[in-house]
Amino acid sequence: MKIIGLTGGMAAGKSTVAALFRRAGVPVFDADAVVRTLQGPRGKALPAIARVFPVAVQNGVLNRMALRQAVVGNVAALQALEAIMHPLVKAERERFLRQCRARKEPFCVLDIPLLMEIGEDRKCDVVVVVEAPMATRLSRIHQRGKTGARMSEAQARSLIARQMPDHERRRRAHIVIRTGLSRGSAARQVRALLHRLREAS
Repeated sequence: MKIIGLTGGMAAGKSTVAALFRRAGVPVFDADAVVRTLQGPRGKALPAIARVFPVAVQNGVLNRMALRQAVVGNVAALQALEAIMHPLVKAERERFLRQCRARKEPFCVLDIPLLMEIGEDRKCDVVVVVEAPMATRLSRIHQRGKTGARMSEAQARSLIARQMPDHERRRRAHIVIRTGLSRGSAARQVRALLHRLREAS
């Protein structure tokens, strides 16, 4: 089974590309979705988050905005949150890979924002980086969420600055897929990649 690692900066269009892989019949591990489940009501991460960030959990429910405010610009707080989340996400990722191997899937995708930062790219057969112009990314971030809870440009830039630089991701990638042009363009890039992988199998 070939493992395709999928990553990219915040709001680069990774979710769109992941959806294109799914549409092509490739199973996708969505790390962000796993995090939401782990942090959701009765999620496995919630008790530890409540201990470390008591202001972010009220009545057994995570206040995502309060958690975001607690970690943005605070390296120690962000590292504490990552120490809670990374082992739990890793366990779910390993379960996904076992299931794909048991089903004898030819390919699977690991959609992980911090793929390179946690060293998981070294375990992938192909690493795909998704990119978009910074102005497009900032616009996408601003449009997310409800009006009162939308991230400011300063908050977005702070989180983007914390991530690996785009040029470093490009250097370590096998394939770069560019979004921000059109959905059809991204779809063509995904189809071309899958065709090459099938030809090489």
